[in-house]
Amino acid sequence: MPLDTSSDEPRRALVALEMILSGDYITPTLNGELYFNKPPLYNWIIIASYKLFGSYSSFTLRLPMVVALLLFGLTIFGFVRRYMPVRADRSTMIAFVVAMMVLTNGRVLIYDSLWSSIDIPFAWLTYSAMMLVYHFDQRRNYWALFLATYTLTALGFLTKGLPSLVFQGLTLMSWFVYTRQFRRLWHPAHFVGISLFLLITGSYYVAYFSRNQIPLENVASVLFDESTKRTVVTFGVGETLLHLFTFPFEMIYHFVPYLLLICLPFRRGSLAQIKAESFIAFNAIIFLANVLVYWSSPQVYARYLIGLLPLLFTVLAYFYYEKSTPAHSPRKWVEWIWLVLTGIVTIGCWVAVFHPKTRVVDGIIWKTGLVFILLAASAWWLWQDTENRLGRMLLVMVVVRIGINWIALPGRLASRQFYKNESERIARKTIGSPLYGYRETIGSTGATDVNSFHIAALRGEILRKTDRKLANAYYIADSVSLLGERYETIDTMRLFDRHPARLVRFTDR
Repeated sequence: MPLDTSSDEPRRALVALEMILSGDYITPTLNGELYFNKPPLYNWIIIASYKLFGSYSSFTLRLPMVVALLLFGLTIFGFVRRYMPVRADRSTMIAFVVAMMVLTNGRVLIYDSLWSSIDIPFAWLTYSAMMLVYHFDQRRNYWALFLATYTLTALGFLTKGLPSLVFQGLTLMSWFVYTRQFRRLWHPAHFVGISLFLLITGSYYVAYFSRNQIPLENVASVLFDESTKRTVVTFGVGETLLHLFTFPFEMIYHFVPYLLLICLPFRRGSLAQIKAESFIAFNAIIFLANVLVYWSSPQVYARYLIGLLPLLFTVLAYFYYEKSTPAHSPRKWVEWIWLVLTGIVTIGCWVAVFHPKTRVVDGIIWKTGLVFILLAASAWWLWQDTENRLGRMLLVMVVVRIGINWIALPGRLASRQFYKNESERIARKTIGSPLYGYRETIGSTGATDVNSFHIAALRGEILRKTDRKLANAYYIADSVSLLGERYETIDTMRLFDRHPARLVRFTDR
């Protein structure tokens, strides 16, 4: 599948590509201009994948995300199996279910696992740091705790910026306050850990500023704005209050079907049951402390919460398997909703035969029929087992993903291939001559990153922006940029999203 045009995957691909083409692995750029929004660690990982396989394909771009997702699942499995307060064989089963809940919820399965998402490796780093706080606190090994978690926090900072530092601070503060160990924050190892964080992140920025003579505040202000632009500071009190009400329902929608189990802990005695088990209490407290960052932010994307999901799912799985029975009313309602939704999806898959984007897929009738059979079998299996419908719901979601792979993804191919073909046609026509994006035609909103990537990858040169008119140069320009200019039209093209543009040469240099 060519680059996903509905996400920021083209930006991840383009920034990494431009570092290779420029030979500058310290300075991220976008269309040749300095790019401050994200630090470079994930770009470096993509670059390593590009170089390992010797291509700029979608496979090499997405492989780091897939590896991080699988490692994320294994990390969840390892920690939950080790610390879940049940007997060993049962903890293995619950650990598997929790890991699969994270890998197969609607948001991850249908969206974020399909493109090179920076949020997947960031989620893995974030969750790992949180779990190591608990792991080393149980052993009273505070040197290992602070050094390990601040190392992961530094890697998280170099991946996505300030959020990793916020998560580290909230995790340490909330857990040590809850366990009445506030004094641990003054442990010498904590200050060494902070120093290690500054050493790792500072080493990069020393290298960056030694190469780029720009004020520190230029970079710092962008990183800060990236972390605050979705908060009450930008959106005001009214939208924030509305978001506080709608946020839980939005998250249930995004992380179906498992987040419906959120009703299980809401009953008399649940708080005491959580407090009775240290590991369950840790997951609950750290989730609540950190989710407030997003709950109070009016513009938040569900993918930002992926690193917190294992914490919540651990608590929910514990209540499902250890603190409820098939006769428990809230659990029965959730399971009935699962059965109804599975039935709707099973019957509804036949819509693909008639939908204009999927009816043209090769073999659509037999593919839909096979998916229908698999879903029907999964629904029947789900119906039969009253003891572990959560475990069997995992299979339903895997079958849903199979249906997406066979039916939905081929239906998306045409539009993505269109932009790839348009871009590469222009790239081939201009090979051997300078090519620029004129004024704000390219890169002004990020929508054209997909075009810039395909052009730069084929030409082996960065597609830069300029407002200068150079001899023997080609320009990609739209009607707004060309207003009042004298030029010769060489070709026409469509930028994302179907935005008309022209390949021109200027005649009034």
